[in-house]
Amino acid sequence: MGKRKNVLLLLSDQQRLDTVSAYGKDCICRTPNIDRLAQEGMKFNNAFCTSAICAPSRASVMTGLYSHKHGVVDNYTDIKEGTPLLGQCMADAGYYCGYAGKWHVSPNRTPKECGFEDNLPFMGYGFPGSGVFPSLKFDIPPKNRPNYYAEYLKEHGYEGVDVSCGFMGNNPALQIQEMFCRHDGPFESTIEYFVAQETNRLIEKAKEDDRPFFIWSNFWGPHSPSIVPEPYYSMYNPADIPEHPSYCEDFHDKPYGYYLTEKMWGLSDYGWKGFQEIAARYFGHCTMIDDCVGLIVEKLKECGLYEDTVIIYSADHGDCLGAHKLIEKGAFTFDEIYRIPLVVKGLGSRDNDSLVLLQELMPSILDLAGVKPPAKVDGQSLLPLMCAEQEDNGRKEIFCEFHYHFYTARQRMVRDLDYQFTFNENERGELYDLKKDPWQLKNVCYDEAYREIKKDYMDRMERYMVETQDPALTWFRRIREFY
Repeated sequence: MGKRKNVLLLLSDQQRLDTVSAYGKDCICRTPNIDRLAQEGMKFNNAFCTSAICAPSRASVMTGLYSHKHGVVDNYTDIKEGTPLLGQCMADAGYYCGYAGKWHVSPNRTPKECGFEDNLPFMGYGFPGSGVFPSLKFDIPPKNRPNYYAEYLKEHGYEGVDVSCGFMGNNPALQIQEMFCRHDGPFESTIEYFVAQETNRLIEKAKEDDRPFFIWSNFWGPHSPSIVPEPYYSMYNPADIPEHPSYCEDFHDKPYGYYLTEKMWGLSDYGWKGFQEIAARYFGHCTMIDDCVGLIVEKLKECGLYEDTVIIYSADHGDCLGAHKLIEKGAFTFDEIYRIPLVVKGLGSRDNDSLVLLQELMPSILDLAGVKPPAKVDGQSLLPLMCAEQEDNGRKEIFCEFHYHFYTARQRMVRDLDYQFTFNENERGELYDLKKDPWQLKNVCYDEAYREIKKDYMDRMERYMVETQDPALTWFRRIREFY
């Protein structure tokens, strides 16, 4: 067997597809370094996460399984004992494994316990700016000590760097999380730059190792609060950001929880102008992350490792960012949070339109290493598609799930490129005709004209529930005829 490729997995947090400019000429946000990876390699045009919540999605990457199978159904539960893990499998296959940045895969198991021999763990949600920036209200620091980002700032003379211009909603019960802030230090003092430098440290260490490497690098952004310095803070003019086509949402045919979530964030009174302000900083955050990707690519080239490294860039999920008057993610199955960027450099050079799942990175990366998953996974290796050896994976639809975030609301979603059906366990259902209604504004679930289409997609959903041993199946079967 020839020399095995190195693998660098770069994962951002809560990055919408339309913030990667390789995906559209009309994209306002600019990401030239990621675009270059796509130009040298390929991108998937129909990639989806299977649960649009941080920890469940990241645990799916680690295990190749749906949330209800690996056990991480929210940001607090843990991976079931005995579940094979990507990091451990790569280590067992003889790879040097390193981990950088945000963890949020398991609340209890450290990266080292999951196979990553070199890492600086940030347990829990682990936001490293909490308690470090004196003026920041967002307060979810790493559960473990020390805070390695704080140590980095001190070591490089940036101790005491602060934020200003914090923007948050006006709900008096939620004055605890900014949507964005201005970082008042230089680029080199930002959280994302720290992640890039930690990734480069791992690359330098891997260069001296005889083994191929697997490095998983995780940015905290552009998840709110977007904490960005100049020039990124003012890089995008809020007035240039057009109103999202679904901002006209009135929630009259949506589950009531959607309306409550919109009210919770307290952004209604600002109107679209408020979302323009948020989106401008979010876009700046995305461009800053892109510049960090450029720093990592430079390091690979400097170390002579670029040509032998497969680079995968993706996100754990997206962000509504004003779509349907909503922000972030939650108990809603809109494309803005489920559809994600997925760029691969170092294999083939032909973009692919197949429906693919983020959790399929697990068997794909193992396939690159020349090993099979030690247990059955939910999906298949994307390597034939990445290498352009296969044009279509044959998948007709995708199945996704949601369990808990802010409130319990088990959802299941099945969709293809024509229709999307969402089962809301204790709420009305949703059916969208994506050809006529790409922004998912008109729920036709109870329109007689769509009765047979709804039945078809409910049948498809039931097949996935049976195949994956979904615990929601019992209730779905008992009430589907009345749904």
